[in-house]
Parts: sequence; C-alpha cells; structure tokens
Amino acid sequence: MKVTFVRHAASEWAGTPRLLGRTDIGLSELGRQQVPLVAERLGSHRFDALWSSPLQRCRDTAAGIGERIGHMPVLDDRLLELDIGQLEGRSFAELPKGPGTFRDRWQRRPGTTRFPGGETIAEVVVRTWTVLEDLYEVHPAGHVLVVAHMFAISAALTRIFKLKPGQFRTFAVDPASLTTVQMDRGGFRLLQLNDTSHLGELRAPGSHNL
Repeated sequence: MKVTFVRHAASEWAGTPRLLGRTDIGLSELGRQQVPLVAERLGSHRFDALWSSPLQRCRDTAAGIGERIGHMPVLDDRLLELDIGQLEGRSFAELPKGPGTFRDRWQRRPGTTRFPGGETIAEVVVRTWTVLEDLYEVHPAGHVLVVAHMFAISAALTRIFKLKPGQFRTFAVDPASLTTVQMDRGGFRLLQLNDTSHLGELRAPGSHNL
C-alpha cells in the first residue's frame, strides 16, 4: 500500500507560539488559499481512499481534496491531533523551567511524557498505526490519502520506520505538506517527505516548536 499523508493547511494559529492540539479552530485565509493548490497537486493521481481527522482544519482540507479527486473523506477520531490537555493555547516559552517540571520531563523524554490532562506521543503512535493497519487490510495494493496533524503524522512515521516515539522530530511536517510512504509486509520505503513545492509563495510556518 502507498499512503500519502497530508498535513492540514495553515490554521488560524499558524505562525504563532500558541500550542494547538484538540482546539477545533478553522483554516486561516492563507490556509484556504493553500487547499486548492494541494488538491490540484493530487488531482492527477488515482486514490483508493481518503481518510481525515474530524477536526475542522483537517475536514476543510480533506473536503477540498476530496472534491478534486472524487472521494468523500472518511472521518476517524484516531487521526486526531495529540491531546495536549491543559497546555492548549499556551506557549512553550511561558512554561515553568527546572527539574521535575513538565518542560524538563518533555525535553528529556518527549516520547513518553504525558501532557497535563492529555496524552503521550507513544499513545498517538499506537492509535495512528491502527488506522494504517485497517487501510492496509482493505487496500494492500492501493494508494490512500490520510489528512491529519503534525504530531499525528510524525508519530505514525516513527512507527513505520521503527524509531522510538521520542524521535518524532526526525520528520518535519509543515502545513499543507505531502509525505508518501510505500508500505509492504516486507518493509517500508520513504518516497516523499514534507513536500510543499506546490505551495510556491504560500508556504506557512508551523504552529509551534515543541
């Protein structure tokens, strides 16, 4: 199976230091301009399925793509962004420093440190992997699209390439980017990583830097 991960287009918080997890905000004006460019880039390919996180920024991105490729998005909660709990809307820079703080634990063990009232990257790895398993069962020789979020996509990639959850930063996943992986029983091959060439001057910065 070939899977192309699409990170949602730029959200209303893109380019700000605000941490964004499950807050259901929409696309910015820039994001709305990016969607047709992503859809056009993908429009020349045949896809067997289109799955998406149910959060609005992904739904709007997936809807634009689906209209172009002729698929209705399948919404799946397992593709939701990392639940960052009580840190929603805050900036990493404002969090307390020092031994024993969340910031200290996150810097030392990012894969297994739980966000206050939220989840761990390791848990995101598990749930996103089950989506890929389900897609593989139905489309083992197909090409599927998965529209999701920065942490969700990078977490899935760590599992695909047998890295530790804490190594999620290995993969840059920018807004409206495309990352494609060939997945077979015998192994995996990275075909495309964080490709934003279709955006031209409409590239956007990430939402935050954790």
